[in-house]
Amino acid sequence: MGLDARYPAVTMNDPNGHVTVYNEDHLPIGQLGPTPYESPSVNVTCRRKAWDDLYWYRLLNPEGFPFPADEAYVSADETHELNPGQPYPIPDCASGCPIKIGQAAAVGALAIGSVAAAAAWRRRRRELGLARARLVDRWGRGLGACT
Repeated sequence: MGLDARYPAVTMNDPNGHVTVYNEDHLPIGQLGPTPYESPSVNVTCRRKAWDDLYWYRLLNPEGFPFPADEAYVSADETHELNPGQPYPIPDCASGCPIKIGQAAAVGALAIGSVAAAAAWRRRRRELGLARARLVDRWGRGLGACT
């Protein structure tokens, strides 16, 4: 992964260690590591206070890791700015927290799906009940039964 000079970058505190890269759900998707086999530095867009009330850097590009992700983060405790203030200081991420919005959307979709499934089940039970009622004549005998 090459660095883009137009964006700030962070690098690992321990040049011989590894730093885990997490997705938006705080699940590991890859790692930063020493050269020549891995990249110790990545471009970032902003800094966010999230999981465990710690600071995290949001990566510019979440692609190139073993697992796919919409967003990727590295711990600010395990990394530091590569060239502090260059090309500009790393800003705080905008409020509105897309992580929480995505989780709320998933819960809403699940609730809507549950309501639709319950309505379909009730409708099907009602249809089956009417079908059974049609198979019984006015004296309570099943149609087609021997008399």
